[in-house]
Amino acid sequence: MKFVKEILLIFSIIIISSSNIGYASVRLNNKNRKVTFNETLSTSKKYQALGKFQSAIKGYNSILKSEAPRHIKNEVLVYKKLAEVKKPISTKYRYCPNFIQLVSKSKEEYKLKGYSVELSHYYSPYKCYFDCEKNNDENCADFKFDSNNIPMRKYSGKFYYNPVSVELYALSMYGKYINGNDTKKSFLNCADFLVNYMDKKGALKYNFAYNHYEDLKPGWTSSMAQGQALSVFERAFKITGDKKYIEAGNKALKYLITPVSEGGVMDTLEALDPNLGNKVFFQEYVNTTSSYTLNGYIFTLMGLYDWWHVKETQNKYYSNIAYEYFNKGIDSLKCILPYYDIGGFTSYDLYYITNNSKPNSAGYYHSVHVKQLDTIYYITKDKYFKDMRDLWNSYVTLI
Repeated sequence: MKFVKEILLIFSIIIISSSNIGYASVRLNNKNRKVTFNETLSTSKKYQALGKFQSAIKGYNSILKSEAPRHIKNEVLVYKKLAEVKKPISTKYRYCPNFIQLVSKSKEEYKLKGYSVELSHYYSPYKCYFDCEKNNDENCADFKFDSNNIPMRKYSGKFYYNPVSVELYALSMYGKYINGNDTKKSFLNCADFLVNYMDKKGALKYNFAYNHYEDLKPGWTSSMAQGQALSVFERAFKITGDKKYIEAGNKALKYLITPVSEGGVMDTLEALDPNLGNKVFFQEYVNTTSSYTLNGYIFTLMGLYDWWHVKETQNKYYSNIAYEYFNKGIDSLKCILPYYDIGGFTSYDLYYITNNSKPNSAGYYHSVHVKQLDTIYYITKDKYFKDMRDLWNSYVTLI
């Protein structure tokens, strides 16, 4: 009996020891796997910094196909998308694991509010502007028309002219007009208002205070207002031939490409990385800390594209300027577009990088981002924008 007990005791020790060895082995493997992820990531980032983009992509792909944690894969995808267009990694960029929770909440809200994406796969400077034949602002309690039928919006209990609201309403009237409705007069009424509203420098100012991360005093300006004015004036000239719209558009363009340092709205990407100081960016909101709002930036690029296509021989000089800055803007977009991807959803801007804070979830604007990339792809025929469009669209079509 004693012998049997000793045998059982020895057998138990062997089982326990084997179990512990296996557990230690698993832990060791897990530890090694993490080291491998980090080493591969570090090496790939070094390749990217050296301009060896294919080697970097190869390393990133190995991580994406592995069992790496989700937050690492989200970070790696950003680097890979930059490497695909031969762009460096911002020195200030970092991905935090808690972004995953923000993305989850954003998707829940997106689904709850019934947002969706409808892609047109088409854009023309002479046709409807970005789905703007539809306009629902008139049903908003903070919206009204003045005595001349110009839209106004309420801020802090008082109605003001918002240049972008006027422009979007104008473009919606244009869309209805070319689709056979009697709205030409309404469109030109708004276009004429904008001609007279801009100041001598071509700036379309917001004459009310506004807060976007920081207080913007009355008189603040926005690249989006300048860019969409170009889209209005280009279409107004097309259907009237009146050169006052050419003059107004050129003034708006000149202010648009005025640097922030000189009181304008054209910034650089230096706040993201000192090495990107030669890349332009048009700020929707000119803050002390650059925020890099995506939707306003792309709307500005669309305005430049429209002005580039003005069919007026005498305006060739300014059309060429619009062409130049459109292409500069597209190059900048490739430098930063992946940073708006926070791992399954998009951020409204890049303030989370420049201010070292949490991302500002795009919400409804995620749909706008996808539609805008569809437009940019149609314009440029650059497959990179198609791939980014499809990736971001997949984030909300599968929920």
